[in-house]
Amino acid sequence: MSEELFNILSLISSFIVIIPLSLSIFRFKSLNKIQIKLIYLLLGILIVECISNILWYQKINNLPIYHFFTVLQFLLIINIYREVLSYIYSKSFFTSIGICFIVFAVINTLFLQNLYTFNSNTTTVLGVLVVFFALSYFYVLLKEAKYSPLENNPMFWINSGFLIYFSSNLILFFMNNTLFKGITQASYSLWGLHAIVNIVLMIFYTVAIAVKPDKQF
Repeated sequence: MSEELFNILSLISSFIVIIPLSLSIFRFKSLNKIQIKLIYLLLGILIVECISNILWYQKINNLPIYHFFTVLQFLLIINIYREVLSYIYSKSFFTSIGICFIVFAVINTLFLQNLYTFNSNTTTVLGVLVVFFALSYFYVLLKEAKYSPLENNPMFWINSGFLIYFSSNLILFFMNNTLFKGITQASYSLWGLHAIVNIVLMIFYTVAIAVKPDKQF
């Protein structure tokens, strides 16, 4: 992948989040709890992408931002799953998972991967946990006694996006620091692929905001 194509994909990937956020403004009064919680995540993504891109173009290391955002992102994601998975996991379970993740992230930053290094350990754990929650949600759907059309269920679209994005990027998150020492053609290709998967995720988010749910979740 050429540097020019990579830059185009990265720019689209960074700011495509504006589309679901703009849609949420027009549909705000009709959104349910899950869709509102998704908006919080989208706002966090937009803020981080803006700051990250500003630092990048000023040739300032933007990796410290992602150390903090990884934790925030995880807390926002488990806040989405807390209610929809309440049938199989208690709220104390999610609280414990959240605390353990924060502790691990702090330990990783202090002793393993400092603020100016990509936090691949933390993002890998994040990916594994989100995939676990995504599979758990599909299990809940299969166990539901009452049939409901999935295309009108925003959580179905959010969950599908999570599963595609985090499962696709697990290897990249884990291997990033080992594989790439500096900017190479391979790094452009793999992070370009990451940008494409992120664009797909944002499309799923947009559908999740656009649908009119038949029930609360």
